Amino acid sequence: MAAAALLLGIAGCGQDEPAPAPGEDRASSPGGTDNEEFRNLLDECLVVSPEQIVEVFDAQALDNTFYGAICRFTIIGAAVPTSVTLAWFENSSLWHERRATERLGYDIENTTVAGQGGFTVRIPGDAAACGVATRAGEGGTLIWWVHPQSRSGGDGCAAAMELAELTVRTHF
Repeated sequence: MAAAALLLGIAGCGQDEPAPAPGEDRASSPGGTDNEEFRNLLDECLVVSPEQIVEVFDAQALDNTFYGAICRFTIIGAAVPTSVTLAWFENSSLWHERRATERLGYDIENTTVAGQGGFTVRIPGDAAACGVATRAGEGGTLIWWVHPQSRSGGDGCAAAMELAELTVRTHF
């Protein structure tokens, strides 16, 4: 009896319609995904063009090391090897991000980014690394992190601020 019920259950999981062909839009298929919703998902990583990022660091190029919930870049040909991260939280407030940063024990200082409120973030014990956070439009927050990979790498805050200001002036 249990075996019959299991077979009936498995048979009920099949689909009567053929699977869509490769490249065919699944949104029109039962149980498919509407790809339009995700079409521009990774465009946030291009909020500042690769050319503009390279210019900020007076470098030769950059390597996109991760596109997803955050965007990571490695700067190539700058005076100091540098990692850059853009985190864009579309549904988070600047206040919320500040509280989360405080709970991590990072050093925070109020600042202005292209005429709007923000804060800089420093990691205790790593004087070169710096983040700049500000509002992103009507309901989000963005944070640019710059992390020179050398103790003599200078201060990452100037570049993080330049990237944040460029983003705000261009898009918000």
